[in-house]
Amino acid sequence: MGFAVCVGNSPLVSMELRWVRRSKCDNAASALPRSIPIYISTLKKDIDLEELRHLYSHCNHSCNRLSSIVEKTVDMKKLRTAISRSDVVVSVFCKQGLVEESTRENDDDAEVVLYSGEESLSSSLFPSNFRKQNKDESSLGDLFQDVLPLSPSTGQLVGFGRAYSDHGLTASVHDLMVLPSLQQMGIGKLIVNRIIRLLTSRDIYDIAALCFEHERPFFRACGFADDRMGSTTMMFTNSLEA
Repeated sequence: MGFAVCVGNSPLVSMELRWVRRSKCDNAASALPRSIPIYISTLKKDIDLEELRHLYSHCNHSCNRLSSIVEKTVDMKKLRTAISRSDVVVSVFCKQGLVEESTRENDDDAEVVLYSGEESLSSSLFPSNFRKQNKDESSLGDLFQDVLPLSPSTGQLVGFGRAYSDHGLTASVHDLMVLPSLQQMGIGKLIVNRIIRLLTSRDIYDIAALCFEHERPFFRACGFADDRMGSTTMMFTNSLEA
């Protein structure tokens, strides 16, 4: 199921409901069924910054590449600015009950409920009176939640990726994350493929991936390779002199 939106002359799906499956040999999250539905969105209005902050933490993903220590707290103001100025964002959601079961199964010390019911609407990039209205519920509410169709407002953020571009020549992929308990199900590759499709639809083909060393095999499997010109990513680390 998808909702088409036109970018240029090509119809692209901005919202889509799909199913993903884990391999038979993957017993990392036995509490999960073999197949689960996920909802893919490329709309910034579907991003809740507090949920995204929790995803950074659970994926052990740091926004500060100059530090050797993974920061547990993301600067919400900077995160809001980064998302608003990103050219492509892809978010993946699944039923919250599945997230809670898989988290409890794989990490007894993990925070089970990723969304805080005390979170104010101001943390959303595009606030709405109807966002997250079913997150903090009684058992009756949980039953109601189970029968609701999966969408960003009823699901839990479990995957994310974004890209910057100069709108003409080049682009780069950043902050690819999938909740650990839902990895090895093809969600990360779906996110990358969606980013690539959106960029190439704008006639941008010089696309780089800003990733860590252990992520290189994954990006190779998604079609990336070493730069033919031999360039590498370098980070400015010195203090600016007066």
